[in-house]
Amino acid sequence: MGTESRTSISNSATRKLLLYGALLSFSSIFQMGYSNAYPNTSIETFKVYLNDSFDGQLEPSSFSWIWSAILNIWFIGFALGSIISVPIADRIGRKSCLIIGNTGNVISATLSCLAIPLNLWWLFMASRLVFAISAALSMNSLILLLQESSPASLRGTMSFYAEMAFVVTNAVGVICGMRMVLGSNLILLTGLAIIPALFSFFIVWPFHESPKFLLLKRKDMEGTKKSLQFYQNADAEECDRFLREAEEETNKEGKIDNESSVRVSDFIRVPHLKKGLLLGILSLQLTTSIWPIIYLSTEFLVRANIDAITAEGVSTIMLLFSTVSTVIGMVVVERFSRRKIFLSFATINVSALILFVISASLQHLWDEAKYGCIAAICLHGISYRQVARVVPPLPFHVSLAVGPIAWFITAELVPLSHRATAQSVALCINQSIGLIFSFITLPLYDTIESFGFSGSLIFIPLFIIPGLICIGILAWQLPETRGVEASHTLVLGFINLCILIITFIKSL
Repeated sequence: MGTESRTSISNSATRKLLLYGALLSFSSIFQMGYSNAYPNTSIETFKVYLNDSFDGQLEPSSFSWIWSAILNIWFIGFALGSIISVPIADRIGRKSCLIIGNTGNVISATLSCLAIPLNLWWLFMASRLVFAISAALSMNSLILLLQESSPASLRGTMSFYAEMAFVVTNAVGVICGMRMVLGSNLILLTGLAIIPALFSFFIVWPFHESPKFLLLKRKDMEGTKKSLQFYQNADAEECDRFLREAEEETNKEGKIDNESSVRVSDFIRVPHLKKGLLLGILSLQLTTSIWPIIYLSTEFLVRANIDAITAEGVSTIMLLFSTVSTVIGMVVVERFSRRKIFLSFATINVSALILFVISASLQHLWDEAKYGCIAAICLHGISYRQVARVVPPLPFHVSLAVGPIAWFITAELVPLSHRATAQSVALCINQSIGLIFSFITLPLYDTIESFGFSGSLIFIPLFIIPGLICIGILAWQLPETRGVEASHTLVLGFINLCILIITFIKSL
């Protein structure tokens, strides 16, 4: 694209952009990562809290359904926030949308903290709905702001900040949720999120709107120049070149590529748009299994006859491995074949689930098999981070979810003007599937165990079979987009990492 021809900036501008990205990302994403992780390791304390909220009358089977509802209301809120984030960001700007999202983060963190001493489980549930909506607004507008304010040479790195912030705050959340840290004091555990939420609200005000939004949406030439100077230290000549190239790009694009004419129906009637969207949806399907793992890995490990302290530690180690994996991804994103990385790690991801099912099922006959569950959880966390970076949901995570390199394939399969709409549709479908699957995982886990079998068998119809089908279709249809043919080096590095994990398990 024309506006991407300015591929590099000065070292001082690069350092400034990286600092800006870190400040905005880690403060804006903290509530999203932290509050989705601490319920995992603090689940025993939350069991007591919920029981107290129901005056000590809560049955174990009822806990599974209520706890699943509390955790998975996230999907409803995040899908709703994703739907409204695009029109809000396009109407009032990326910065203003980020301010709204960060304001919601402050409100949600405060509500969750109040819900604990008041023993109001429904208020805690409502706080998660508010923070999910706010997280979608913050995440989506943050990514747009970072991408549109960066030159092409830094766009991938800047996008990675959101993923990095998510996995790091995941790790912080799961560590704080341990009973030896803050897991036994839910008021402190939930209230800790208020501090970074307040910081995120105030830090964003001095920032400028993205130059592309100012130019393409508001036709504000002077504001565009000031934004380029703020983010990239651009001089007058570079600002004028940016404006000329943007005008040329707009003139070259036909009606179907005009951002103002984008319709969801385009993805039905235009073949290449339809194929790009379907590939994005299938790719995102491979990320749905991470949510039960993030929310419930400690519980799953305890049910595999691993003591609670070790289970909490393994869940923490899993997210620390994910953080390391994210750092590796930031380094190799532009150096390796995206298609090969994605298919390789997607296969490892599903294989980790298969290993968990086999190990958990054999544990009743051979107790040592439970260590296979530990290896599976760690491998799943590592491989998910690589999968999530190579498949869509740009600009939504997401990490979980979504994660930033994941956005590149979707972004490279559809025209620039259609990316936001494609990503919004793909994410909403993924969130709906994730809501259903994640919500029923724990209750069905209980049901299967009531018949004397390992509850992990529920992973087969929910995640393993769909995952294998998606991998098969994507191996057949997914084209290469960017990157070089060198992913075998990364795979060899991953094998070495697996050896390190196995060595660690043996030392337990």
